[in-house]
Amino acid sequence: MPYDSEFASGDSLWRLVESESVKEFQGVVRHGGPEQVADPPSTLSPPRGLDRITRIIVIDGSTVTSAVRIGYPGAEAALLQLAAVIIDLAALRDIPLASIPRPSTMRGMEDCRTLDAVLPGRNVVRRDVADDTPERYFRFTIHQMLSGRRVDRDHETLIETMRAITPPRQGFRCPVSDCENSIPALEGAGVCPCERKEPVFETDSLRLHERFEDHGSSAQAYTAARQVVEHLAMVNIMRFFERCNWWSAFRTTAFVMDGPLAIFGMPAWLKHHVQAEVGRLHAQALSRGGDGVMLFGVEKSGMFLEHLKALDQSDFEGPRARLRPGLALAPDRTYTHRHIALRPQDAKPHGDVTDYGRRVLYKNRLGQHSVLMTPIVNDEGQDRDCIDEAAFPRLGEALDVMDEFSTYLYEDGFVPLVRAHAHAAIPLKAGIGLLTELFADE
Repeated sequence: MPYDSEFASGDSLWRLVESESVKEFQGVVRHGGPEQVADPPSTLSPPRGLDRITRIIVIDGSTVTSAVRIGYPGAEAALLQLAAVIIDLAALRDIPLASIPRPSTMRGMEDCRTLDAVLPGRNVVRRDVADDTPERYFRFTIHQMLSGRRVDRDHETLIETMRAITPPRQGFRCPVSDCENSIPALEGAGVCPCERKEPVFETDSLRLHERFEDHGSSAQAYTAARQVVEHLAMVNIMRFFERCNWWSAFRTTAFVMDGPLAIFGMPAWLKHHVQAEVGRLHAQALSRGGDGVMLFGVEKSGMFLEHLKALDQSDFEGPRARLRPGLALAPDRTYTHRHIALRPQDAKPHGDVTDYGRRVLYKNRLGQHSVLMTPIVNDEGQDRDCIDEAAFPRLGEALDVMDEFSTYLYEDGFVPLVRAHAHAAIPLKAGIGLLTELFADE
């Protein structure tokens, strides 16, 4: 590793050029551009123009991580914030498309609920707990955050939502790295029977602590915690609709996630239960004469979006000129494995462990690109080889919303996500300043 401000001089290049490892390397980058696609993904043509959606509930979260420059070197903490923003579409539709509304106008058509937490990192412990460790404090904080936070006053806590949608998780391992004990299902907190008598929490089953770092940044643990909060909050709101018997509201409400309908990393096991709960609520809404749940995630980056951009590249006319506006494409497993995520054709579907939604590549009527994910709520959606419209519930309405509320303010921008991000995003400088203040008296 170089010193600060020390740069490579190139003295080692001649050795690398002549090395056997460079000469023997066989890897190639697979080309997946439009010239390689003989048969593009199948086109979807769901019913459009139903105009039933009157509100959008957008879920978005953010984290800011900062070193705490007091005491032990490398001490770290993070701010986590989640926003659930309800947008009145009737009021939004009254704003002329060419105008930029005032912030006060936007605030008048929104209702926002936020959750926040401070997550400790390496070399941060509780001042009033003897022999505390940073990882134990992190696990305690995760449990406190899910146990004590509600999207709104009358909602379940997030841990109550987690308990409701997941069966008791038997046998998660003690979080102490060298303890092999299996912890039986518990609510709240308990103690491992090991010699250390380590405190354990039911949220340890999420395994977020396995990405906690004693010798580096715990950014992966913070990101995993944020995605757990985001997806539990979405289910929490849907369950509140059910408890209030607001089945008609499912017809007129679109739930939008900033990002994919997927849970990655150590808590990915939660994906199956989120999928099952969304499917249950969808079936309940259908049984009451409704249209089911309308939920979709929007991916603003990633290989599926990059592939859509490549498909829309024309050798003669340039970018965004090959596909017609309003085109929705559904890549099945074979297409995905061949052109997007290189895998054997008979391999498990891409995203099988993490995704509870199916992707649609969309070029909207203004020529902007997006990747939508609709939830897996039926057998058609579960079959990754199936590209029937039934596999993509209420897709036409989702595409209409994407068309109507796209914005040129940002490339491939979508107004509800812009507004949710405004409420959820933590300005970097202010966030670091707040973390610094928290430790100023240490």
